[in-house]
Amino acid sequence: MTQFRPDPIAYLTGRATGGALPPGISAPGKGGKFAPDGTRLDWPGNTMICHVDRGSDAHAALVAIKDGLAAGPHGGHFSFLPDASLHMTVFQGISGPFANRFDWPEGVDRNATRDEVTAILRARLSGIALPASRRIRALNVHAGHSMTVDGTGPDEEGLRATRAALREATGIAPAGFGTYTFHITLAYPLRWLSEDEARAVIALGDALFAAHGPRLQDIVLGRVELCNFEHMHHFETLCLL
Repeated sequence: MTQFRPDPIAYLTGRATGGALPPGISAPGKGGKFAPDGTRLDWPGNTMICHVDRGSDAHAALVAIKDGLAAGPHGGHFSFLPDASLHMTVFQGISGPFANRFDWPEGVDRNATRDEVTAILRARLSGIALPASRRIRALNVHAGHSMTVDGTGPDEEGLRATRAALREATGIAPAGFGTYTFHITLAYPLRWLSEDEARAVIALGDALFAAHGPRLQDIVLGRVELCNFEHMHHFETLCLL
């Protein structure tokens, strides 16, 4: 698989994206997912995801890696997600401040509420034929906060085909569609790190992946879930696709 992820050192130090804070981090009321102190902020939206089965060994391995990162010397510079929310995004919906979004569904009023958009997406997705299950494998811990994954065997192309089908059905044409890298988010960086801190975080992620990565080479995901969410800690499944 060709990965389209920024250099981890450049990302963690801010060289890759710039800005005073990492993506998704802002003062309350300024449209972020988390405050700089790690406080969860409201960030409503909808999405199409697959949760990782909480009873599986793969889920336990992901939690072990996440907890190991959180316990590291620089874990306080990240806001880690609850165990139950671990998932792989298949296709993004809308989220956050909705005005002037580039990924708004075609033909939908820009003044529509999140719930109105969700209802339209649910209707558009009714009866869509997608694989009932998919298998993925973990490739690495990226920049100490995200697990890079991809499909195994025929599911590698199947994941891309699923995204194409969802783009067609929803009318959402996200930027960077062809360079999307599948991943499971473990945490959000709260501030930029020094280069030495970044190298330490990456080394810890590599060590944890070496210990637990073999348990993450055949993860069976269920059907794609259309979800609403109010924040990054919980995704409410509305229907299975």
